[in-house]
Amino acid sequence: MRNYDYVNGKRVHERGFFSRWGHRLFVLMAVIGVLSVAVFVFGWGKSTKVKNGGSREAIIAEEEKFHGIILTRDNVMEQLQEISELMTYSEDYAGTANVVDNLQIPYTDFDIWGTQHKIQILYSGTIKVGYDLNELKTVVNNQKKEIYITIPAKPIVDNNLPQEKVTVMQDNNVFNPIRADEVTVRLSEVKAQQLESAERNGIYEKAETHLKEIIVKTLAKVHSEYKVVFLKPTEQPPVDQKETSVAQ
Repeated sequence: MRNYDYVNGKRVHERGFFSRWGHRLFVLMAVIGVLSVAVFVFGWGKSTKVKNGGSREAIIAEEEKFHGIILTRDNVMEQLQEISELMTYSEDYAGTANVVDNLQIPYTDFDIWGTQHKIQILYSGTIKVGYDLNELKTVVNNQKKEIYITIPAKPIVDNNLPQEKVTVMQDNNVFNPIRADEVTVRLSEVKAQQLESAERNGIYEKAETHLKEIIVKTLAKVHSEYKVVFLKPTEQPPVDQKETSVAQ
C-alpha cells in the first residue's frame, strides 16, 4: 500500500505510521457501531431474562407464562414429589413406666410377703403421621385458576419406640423372678397409651394442617396465580370437566 497522497496529480506528502493505522481504526470502529445499532434495533442475539435469580421454580414459571403452558395434574404432582418427605408430622413422647408384681395366695387376692419384684422403664419414642403422595387427588381448573386437592381420609401412622431409647432397671426376687416378656408387654401398653393421648390432643388435625401449609407454599413458588382449594373426601370439585385436568 502506498504511504503518500496525490493532489492535482502531484505527490504532496508521505503518510506516517499513526496516520495509516488511525485510518484503519476509524473504519473498524465504524463497522462495530453499525453492528451495534443493528443488534439494538432488530433484537439480534436477544436473550430472555429470568426473574427471581434464575431458580428452577422461576424458570418453570417464566416458561409457562411465555409459552402459555396449561397447568396439569402432572405439573402439580411433580412439584409435590420434591417435598414428599416433608409430608410427615411428628410428635415426641417420653416418660417412666413401672411394673410391680407379687405372688399371691392361691384362689385369693392376697399378696405373699417377700415375693415382690419391681421394674422401672425409662422410654422415649416418636409418633409420625404421614400421607401417601399417590393417594392425593388433584384437579386443575385453568379457567378459574384453581387447584383442587383432596387429602386421604386415613393417614399413615408410625409409633416408634426404639430399643436404644429404652432403659430398664430391675429389682428382682429369687422367689418371684422377672419374666422375659414383662418389659415387652409393658412397652406395648405404653405405646398404645401414648398414641391414644396424641389422638385426644389432635395429632391428626395438626398433621393435616401441616400438610396443607406445605402444599400451599410449594405450589405458590411456581404457580402463584393459582388458588389451592382443599376438599373433603366426600366433596366434588365445582368445575366444568371439559376445562379441567383431572387426577384419578
